[in-house]
Amino acid sequence: LKINLLGPHRPEIAALINLGNAWFGVVDVVTDTVVGTATHMVGGSAGGNNGLDLAKWKDLPVVKLLLVPTVPLATVAVVCAPIVVGVLIVGIPFLLPLLLLLLSITLTIGTLSSALYFSTRQGRTKLHHLLEPMYLTFLTTHSGQRIIYDVGPRPSPQSLAKAVLPTGMIGKLITSLLIDFIGSASYLIPLLGEAFDLTWAPTSMILVGALYDDIMPNLKYVALMEELLPLTDWIPSAMLGWVREFGPGILEEWRGRGQGRET
Repeated sequence: LKINLLGPHRPEIAALINLGNAWFGVVDVVTDTVVGTATHMVGGSAGGNNGLDLAKWKDLPVVKLLLVPTVPLATVAVVCAPIVVGVLIVGIPFLLPLLLLLLSITLTIGTLSSALYFSTRQGRTKLHHLLEPMYLTFLTTHSGQRIIYDVGPRPSPQSLAKAVLPTGMIGKLITSLLIDFIGSASYLIPLLGEAFDLTWAPTSMILVGALYDDIMPNLKYVALMEELLPLTDWIPSAMLGWVREFGPGILEEWRGRGQGRET
């Protein structure tokens, strides 16, 4: 039996809702204006000269025209691809900062573009269908109700993380591998990576505690220290918790199958 508690939102949640509604309103107005202007330009008035004559555009050999820039560009790309790959392989230690910069710029542009798209009516509809089941599941948890509604004290970061993190064997395996990968990724950037560890250390402690506090209460402190201390990022603290929780069961099942084959 699950009880869904409804009540007044917390002030910060109410402020976020109001800010989101205001932003969506601005996006809707801009979208309607742009779409209306574009429709007027393309359609125009019946028999008038204000719009574009689509019949003339249909008669143009569009595909053949596109081949004019495409063929030489494709030829240059095919010829230069091995050279570019070879240069990247040889000079990757020197080009790594540039590649990271380009990756950051690409991720930033992709994030902003996605945020803008999901702010439109069509994007919000798709996002609603995708996130509604997860939101309703989160809202049925004790931590979810306390963080959304103004009832009782706010949940701790660890209890909030525990409400959203997976509890199954495969889900915890993927999450643990991801936590350890992010923790050891600081070796990719000497010196700056250690500064990243200072911000990742408390996050890693919260995630590891949310995953494995029931079976290894002190493991979260190991995760914190291995991120703060130098040259210890290679310790897979999250995977240690996964092995402790699921390892004995897997070994027991493997032994049972082995004994069944012998009999």
